[in-house]
Amino acid sequence: MNSSLDKTVTDMDRPAKDQGMAVDGVAKSIWSGVKGVFTGQSAKFRITLGLVGILTSLVLTADLLGLIPDRISAIRDGRVAVAEAVAVNTTAFITQSDLRRMEANLAMVVDRNDSILSAAVRRLNGKAVVTIGDHEQHWSVLEGERSTDSQLQVPIWSGDAKWGQVELRFIPLAVSGWKGLMTNPLVLFIGFLSLSGFVIYYFYLGKMLTALNPSQAIPGRVRSTLDTIAEGLLVLDGRERVVLANRAFATLVGKSSDELLGYRVSDFHWTTTGGVQLKSTEAPWWMAIKSGEPQMNTMLRMQIDESTRRTFMANCSPILGSGGKVGGVLVSFDDVTELEEKEVELRKSKEAADTANKSKSDFLANMSHEIRTPMNAILGFTELLKRGYGRNEQETRKHLNTIHSSGKHLLELINDILDLSKVEAGSIDVEQIPCSPHLLIREMIMVLGEKAREKGISLSFEPDGELPETILSDPVRLRQIITNLVGNSIKFTDSGGVTVVARLIKSSTKSQLAIDVIDTGIGMTPKQAASVFNPFEQADSSITRRFGGTGLGLSISKKFAEALGGDITINSEMGKGSTFTVLIDTGPLDGIQLLKPEQILMEVEETFETEQVQWEFPVARILVIDDGEENRSLVQLVLEEIGLMVDTAEDGMVGSEMALKTSYDMILMDVSMPVMDGYTATRLLRDKGLELPIIALTAHAMGDVEQKCMAVGYTGFMTKPIHIDGLVNMMAEYLGGRKKDIYESDQHKYEQIEAASIADYKTSHSEPLVSSLSLDNPRICKIIEKFIHRLDEQLSAMEHSLEANDFDELEKLAHWLKGSGGTAGFSAFTEPAKSLEQFAREKDKRQSVDYVAQLRQLASRIVINIVSPIDADGAIKNTTGDVTTIPDQVISSFLPDKPRMRPIIEKFVVRLNDQIVLMESACEHKNFDELENLAHWLKGAAGTVGFDVFTEPARRLEQSARKKDEVMTAKALITIRQIVSRICIPDA
Repeated sequence: MNSSLDKTVTDMDRPAKDQGMAVDGVAKSIWSGVKGVFTGQSAKFRITLGLVGILTSLVLTADLLGLIPDRISAIRDGRVAVAEAVAVNTTAFITQSDLRRMEANLAMVVDRNDSILSAAVRRLNGKAVVTIGDHEQHWSVLEGERSTDSQLQVPIWSGDAKWGQVELRFIPLAVSGWKGLMTNPLVLFIGFLSLSGFVIYYFYLGKMLTALNPSQAIPGRVRSTLDTIAEGLLVLDGRERVVLANRAFATLVGKSSDELLGYRVSDFHWTTTGGVQLKSTEAPWWMAIKSGEPQMNTMLRMQIDESTRRTFMANCSPILGSGGKVGGVLVSFDDVTELEEKEVELRKSKEAADTANKSKSDFLANMSHEIRTPMNAILGFTELLKRGYGRNEQETRKHLNTIHSSGKHLLELINDILDLSKVEAGSIDVEQIPCSPHLLIREMIMVLGEKAREKGISLSFEPDGELPETILSDPVRLRQIITNLVGNSIKFTDSGGVTVVARLIKSSTKSQLAIDVIDTGIGMTPKQAASVFNPFEQADSSITRRFGGTGLGLSISKKFAEALGGDITINSEMGKGSTFTVLIDTGPLDGIQLLKPEQILMEVEETFETEQVQWEFPVARILVIDDGEENRSLVQLVLEEIGLMVDTAEDGMVGSEMALKTSYDMILMDVSMPVMDGYTATRLLRDKGLELPIIALTAHAMGDVEQKCMAVGYTGFMTKPIHIDGLVNMMAEYLGGRKKDIYESDQHKYEQIEAASIADYKTSHSEPLVSSLSLDNPRICKIIEKFIHRLDEQLSAMEHSLEANDFDELEKLAHWLKGSGGTAGFSAFTEPAKSLEQFAREKDKRQSVDYVAQLRQLASRIVINIVSPIDADGAIKNTTGDVTTIPDQVISSFLPDKPRMRPIIEKFVVRLNDQIVLMESACEHKNFDELENLAHWLKGAAGTVGFDVFTEPARRLEQSARKKDEVMTAKALITIRQIVSRICIPDA
């Protein structure tokens, strides 16, 4: 029986050990959690927590070693002793078969022991012989002979045979689950020690650390002073740990000064201004500690959190300890984040301002050139007509057409500038009225078709599917968009053509009209395409020089397209062309007829037959009030030509007096005038009861001028310069004019015939070829003379080599001419000789024959200008002994020799001598910009008056001046001076 009792005790003790290990594991988990929660707290807090952890670990270790008295084990041992005693007594009663006394004894044991809830004696067959209390209801059958804290079973023996068992049910020693664990005496003991130890250690360490804190060596007033400094300050020890941090630095990093004690300064995320992680050996405080030298004005960045980064200027001063050794370092951090950001913003603003300023400067320079070009034509041809130099009616009409087209071009430039100002001011006004887009496109095709034909390219319109007959849009803005895009494509297309494709795009929400302008021009790179819509810019600076233009059209068109509910996009490839796509809203299309492509093309052909409108007016008297005499004269002339009677006045006061005294049918009145402006005069006339139409004629084309005019009483509005057809049409509307149609005559045929005749004349009079070298030096004259004499021999040798197919010899002869021609001042031979040399090397006979013929033709144009003084017969004798009369040696204009052309030529020659003096002065002072302008003038002006001989030298001079090549400009000037010296104007 003792062995059975020992086994029972052993089985009861195993759960207790398991429970102790569980307590130990739970405590460790709690400690780990607490440690994780409070990581990063102050040094005092961390030390306190560490001491409490050490104490808890010691208690748990002592418990595992059995060094701590176990109350539960003692109670358990007492219950085992009671069970053993009951079993002994029960065995004795069974032996005596005295069940009554056994039951009385067992009942007494239960009654006297409060911890026993019930008891029973059970036979081996499982039948209870004696039960005390509600034993059967609460007893749980145990596996084998294993007992628990609340249920003990002890075997009963009868001799050597097992008879049964005594069962005792006790009050449980512990509650199950977490509640039981938390009421475990060991857990309560550890909790008491931990909490009380934490409080005691925390306050104790507070006192000790205060006494041991190095920062306490700094007096309080000094610390207060440091805290008032705006710069962040750190005092680091020799291991780069923080021993003092002022309030400014603590605020920057979001911690208190006490929390920073013991931190390594390298624990913060430091980078260079370039964003590279700062190495510990590159930190200024490390270098200050190692070298003992101050490290000043080091720029660093610190990443505070994911969204905050600060830039500091760090200054590090070593702190010397005993023996002169560096014991630490004082680091100051000046926060320059805002200064850096402002510097970056200022730099960006400056770059943007510089770019904008350069763009506008380039634009103004380009615009100045663009404006001067048509102005030059207007003033020049006006001067010709003023002097009566029109040879016939066709020539006069040609000059007038040039003046008119130049004036229209000038007006377009001004309108572009005005439109741009409206765009930048955000005051674009668009209408929504019915208009026919296919007619607008066709109109622009016809207007711009002449430009395309002049360049030898095609321009066509291709409807893609059905198009609405009308849409709701602004026809003026749409026309301007199409004109800009098509004109732009024509300008940048030298071969192939431009195609305008229109199509309708429908969606569930709205309909849009798409217009593709497709060209086969020079194309653009992606970078150029990205900037082509910027104002004041073109895709490339060379574009302006090569093709001209202001760079405003595309920018303005894009803004107009956006105002019309769409946009403009571009798809371009360098060298293959571009496609501009315009999208605009069509408005509702309910009830609008959709036209098929063949209907559209037929309709536009019928609509745009060229016709001119003439009007018949009833008898009417008109008053024109304008302070500009030219404006009054122009309007008076136009109106009198159509049969109206016209009176004029120079200001609003005179005009209003005349209007009140005389009966007029209409008044055309300027707005801005001296004495009395148009607003005041109109208001005065309306106040006097005058109800006749008053039309505003004004140069103001911006802002709300039209609305202001209507508000004071004007009837209509027209901008200057006056569009004559528009003015006449408006007069017909108000006066009841009757329209007559007549077709225009085909005058351009005469102009083509005349142009062809002049071209034939110029072709038959090829310009002479002279040496560009100075003739003042006799030795140079001999070089020129020797080259001219040898040239004929060498050309004959070239022709003989071609006949013999001796390309090696031909290559040598061409190589000689390539160098010798330029040496003798005949650079016209250089390029042809170079090409001949190449083709001879390739044994290309056909090309070689052509170039030998070209060289022979050049040689025939050489004029031997090495002359001696004029002899007694009035002839010039050259150094070769040949005699050439003056008419054969001089240069004259190729224009027809007519009296009316003579003053123009004479005026050019007089001015030419003055310009040559300016050229030589500019060359001497290296004023290449002025020289380039003068050469540009000569290049254009000389050909205009029939001196094409100047064109090529002037072009070379212009290019040399642009490159600032002193040698080449000097040579070109010598050539031009020689040509000038040989100009002769024949006697009348």
